[in-house]
Amino acid sequence: MTSFIRNTTLALAAAGGFASSAFAGSAAEPALEPASTTPAALTGYERLWSHFVLYKSDTNPVLQEFALQGRIQLQYAWGSADQGEYYSGDLRNDQLWDDIDVRRWRLGFKSKWFRVWKFDGQIDIFPDWDPFYRQIYDLNLTYAPSEAFNLGIGKYKANNFGIEQFTSSKEILTMERSLLANQLFAGELTGTRFNGKKGNWQYAAGLYSGDIRREFSSFETGLVSQLSLGYDFHEMLGLEKALVKLDWQHSDDRANGTRHGDGLLTANGTARLGNAAFRPYIDAFSLNGHFEQGRFGLYTDLVAAEGRGTTGDVWGIMLMPSYYITDGLQFVARYQYAHGDNDGLQLQSRYERLAPVRTAANPGGLGDSGRGEDYHALYLGLNYYLYGHKLKLMAGAEYHQMDNGNDNGGEFDGWTGSAGVRMSF
Repeated sequence: MTSFIRNTTLALAAAGGFASSAFAGSAAEPALEPASTTPAALTGYERLWSHFVLYKSDTNPVLQEFALQGRIQLQYAWGSADQGEYYSGDLRNDQLWDDIDVRRWRLGFKSKWFRVWKFDGQIDIFPDWDPFYRQIYDLNLTYAPSEAFNLGIGKYKANNFGIEQFTSSKEILTMERSLLANQLFAGELTGTRFNGKKGNWQYAAGLYSGDIRREFSSFETGLVSQLSLGYDFHEMLGLEKALVKLDWQHSDDRANGTRHGDGLLTANGTARLGNAAFRPYIDAFSLNGHFEQGRFGLYTDLVAAEGRGTTGDVWGIMLMPSYYITDGLQFVARYQYAHGDNDGLQLQSRYERLAPVRTAANPGGLGDSGRGEDYHALYLGLNYYLYGHKLKLMAGAEYHQMDNGNDNGGEFDGWTGSAGVRMSF
């Protein structure tokens, strides 16, 4: 059964890659998908994806739309560092199909009711469906009378901090987000948020309970708040897009960010505490931008966070230029630098901390859980868009370097290569 599920899903993910030969008029498309004001014949990909919309009616006063949504992201990674070699097969078994990393697998629905209400949700799925259900990823109800005002309640990915977390995993241009983007990520939290756009302005605010649960918060910890304000300077600068945002994130309790006993589970049903993520930080700020002109794109982020107690402050910068070589083929580069006082940085769990660890038999392995003070990384990659961000192939290589900070063995010098397929609907 396990082999059947794995092979069937791999075939479904790959099917879109061959749809261009199966359906007329389904040539590769760029990532940007501008809306058309006149009806046009559906391409093969559009016809295929239209089956995920189970019901749609503009005249029904109660239910206007009900559709399935989800994503599956499969990738393989390999790397080499001073400590030795590593690859995606070194991850936990409940994250893998053989040696393939099932990076994300989610399934859910989205719906629109009474013209102004949205009810959406997704769950995370175990790779081999044994068991099937891992946790609620998000589930929320939103009152959306206009683009300028949306008010919702439920469980959310608290993503209104930093340009990389703000960008959905369906649309990120690199295989993984940068170190500080992950280190300061708040998680999937229960609370309320409101957001909107008016002219060139956009805003978002959220207030969440800080405990990370498999389903919904028990409200046993403090609060996490996020505030974001952005303005698109494209008219002033003569660009197609020039969105600049200032984001703030605050945590009032060190217990925030802790996974509790009913938190994310491993396949055998035991609790996995995982990373405390933003837990050691009080306030964090991000000044970020997203710029586009023709085939060129650029993401930027300047991030800083105040540590709590003995945790050191951190700060860093991220630059990510991109260029469409053809309509469907995109080149992406990213440079990131991060500094953390008091060994305030930690190598990423995907995939750098998979390097062989220091033991009595391997004294040259990675020590101090991969902690250090200064981190540099350079990523180069290619993305091939078969159907925009809904179906794409990705490949990249990244060089990472971390100093050893307090000399406890966290030094790292190596590279990681990865390739994968990403499908969403």
